[in-house]
Amino acid sequence: MESTQERLASAYHCALGTLPTHWLDQSRKHDVDFAHLSGLFLPGTCTKFEQASKRIMVVGRETRRWDVVKPENPYRDLDEYIHRAMDIQQKYLFEHLKAKADRGESFFNFLRKLHQPDGSIGIAWANLFSFAWRSGSPMSWRHFEALKAISKSLLVAQLTILKPDIVIFANGASSARIRQEYFPHRGESSVCADLGDYREQGIPVSQLWRFRLFSSVQCYRIQHPSSVSTDSRAARRFLLDELLLHSLMSP
Repeated sequence: MESTQERLASAYHCALGTLPTHWLDQSRKHDVDFAHLSGLFLPGTCTKFEQASKRIMVVGRETRRWDVVKPENPYRDLDEYIHRAMDIQQKYLFEHLKAKADRGESFFNFLRKLHQPDGSIGIAWANLFSFAWRSGSPMSWRHFEALKAISKSLLVAQLTILKPDIVIFANGASSARIRQEYFPHRGESSVCADLGDYREQGIPVSQLWRFRLFSSVQCYRIQHPSSVSTDSRAARRFLLDELLLHSLMSP
């Protein structure tokens, strides 16, 4: 029987099968279009996540420069690249969950607050975009439409295979329309139901919103965890304390 990691790798291979190799192997790194394209962000998984009482996936826009291919470790083939990228990302997540808190507000501080040492809550990290451009958002890249299609396919594969109980979309306002393109909440193409908010609790809709994805996965949308506004901080505390930690830790 295939492990979850193997199923992810197979799904990634299917999603990436038609992707031009030069997106991955740096063979066109001197071309202005590809000189600043990062390596591919491909989440893996681990036993702790799969066996946790509650599995939470946080979807961000943490676009690091994923150095999957290096001069001393060149591109070989798609399968090897996929496994290498998954290992790099999973190691990065593990190390940062265990690290000391960053100064101020940050994406990983938010993940650390969700993470429970007893293993009752498993954390998966996903990204709205699977590549970075100039070490940041790829939304201004000339090939963004192709990148967006790839990113959606990979994210849907992660949701389908990892089967999180809860998904927190924490990618922020600037890319909110992309999340809505991936997962429409209006019209005949809608894949979201049970839309709701917390205005009665004093939390603006712009800061916290809930919905159920694919009729089964409970989702929340917040601003990016690096947001330092009073409303953003309050919404994060409300989500962590009232909706997640207190309720999930109870029998």
